[in-house]
Amino acid sequence: MSAFQFQTISSCHTYRTISSSAFAYNDSTTTTDFLCSDEAKTSNPDIDAIPAISESASFGESVAFVPLTRRDQKVASNEDPGPLFSTRSDEVKVDEIKENRMRNIAVAITSFTFACLSYGWQFTHPVTAVEILASMEKSSAPLTAIGNNGKPTVIDFWAPWCENCRVAAPTLQAVEEEYGERVNFIMVNADDGDWPLISLFGVDSIPHLALISGEGDVETALIGPMSRNVLRADLDALLNKHDDCKAGCHDDLPYKMFDAFSDRQESRQINFVGR
Repeated sequence: MSAFQFQTISSCHTYRTISSSAFAYNDSTTTTDFLCSDEAKTSNPDIDAIPAISESASFGESVAFVPLTRRDQKVASNEDPGPLFSTRSDEVKVDEIKENRMRNIAVAITSFTFACLSYGWQFTHPVTAVEILASMEKSSAPLTAIGNNGKPTVIDFWAPWCENCRVAAPTLQAVEEEYGERVNFIMVNADDGDWPLISLFGVDSIPHLALISGEGDVETALIGPMSRNVLRADLDALLNKHDDCKAGCHDDLPYKMFDAFSDRQESRQINFVGR
């Protein structure tokens, strides 16, 4: 270090020490530090370092020399760098959670409202037994399915004015839904006037449920409203087929009522193909 550099730095340091001792701390101290730094650098451009005197330094404290460029970086580094992590993403997540929650609440309220409206409509507009029977008639299997698709068949003769038919409607609907595609269900409205069919099955009172095997043989007829268990037991017997038909192609029906073909056995087997 040259004599000029040492004199300049010593002057600044001496002034700083005197100022600190006399006045403790004020804004002129900082100004003096930078003034000395600028004067020293202006007087001799080769000077690249000045004492890094801290504003909190006390009298007689030793301080290290720091180059000007590094001091500037240190001052800059003391500035507030801002938050380490941006809260932007957290705010977006919170907004998404709130939006999803509001959407779920809206869906729940809408579903509950529709459920209440549906219940209210069904309560004020109940499905009548006649509507059940008419609906089943529209979805009935064709008569040609009897004895030709290997499934047992239930033929129900009914009429809208028949009280017992209306009573039996829910039971018949439940059995149809339970057995589904395993059994042919055919509904015949007696008021439609298909008298040849009514005469063939010997219908003289309704409801009249003719039970027919998968081979097309009329096994029995159940007259009047029947319990679900009775009808299910007969259908299960018809569905339990035997490999050897010498003793019968299915189990015996546990419930038999009316045999309209007892005196005409030749007409017991029904086949409507080509009729």
